Amino acid sequence: MSRDTENAARRLTTTSYVLLAQLSLRPWSTYELARQRVRYFRYVWPRAESAIYREVKHLAAAGLIEGRQEHTGKRQRTVYSITEQGLDTLREWLGTPVSPFTMDFEAMIRLFIAPLGTTDQIVATLEQVRTDAQEMLGFGGEVKQEFLDGRGALQDQAYIRALAVDFFISLLNTVDSWVDRTLAEIHLWESLSIDERNERGLEIFAGLPVATPDEPADGTPVAPVTQHRTR
Repeated sequence: MSRDTENAARRLTTTSYVLLAQLSLRPWSTYELARQRVRYFRYVWPRAESAIYREVKHLAAAGLIEGRQEHTGKRQRTVYSITEQGLDTLREWLGTPVSPFTMDFEAMIRLFIAPLGTTDQIVATLEQVRTDAQEMLGFGGEVKQEFLDGRGALQDQAYIRALAVDFFISLLNTVDSWVDRTLAEIHLWESLSIDERNERGLEIFAGLPVATPDEPADGTPVAPVTQHRTR
């Protein structure tokens, strides 16, 4: 391996491994990789499409994937497949600690600063979240039927895809239910004073389905050390 190739291999990111993971399943063109990202990986690793095209070039330069020219009619395209070196790199990554769970959820930021805006604004935000969740649940139903009909692009991996779709459907149903509860609470704000809203807030805290510490603490809770793992 040349020094340039070694340096390229050292600069791998999670996006690099996402693409290697896709190519470990079957060869794809860059366009197909981007389409598959939109369908699956963008929900757990959102990145701009342009980053996909750049990363493919980087992986090829590192010798982790290789391209071959194909022709469809008069159109030429490059189809990439993973190399043995790429498979070894991917297997090594699977043995490393996973990054902590995170969420990219803009609506939550808006909820935190809702008092700076109007009730109509936060209601509109949450209604959009609910619409988006319900649309994605509809998409999830289509994916479910696709596999039940035997039409999945990766039908031979139904045992893996089912677990992933189960996660997404559970999360989307959680979001949908949370929006309903949150909107119901916000609609009460107009008739309540700040003190009364805070009283209701403490009632919500008391009803949360999570155990509290056995011994009360005096200080501010500190996030677990695991949340500080670097990517």
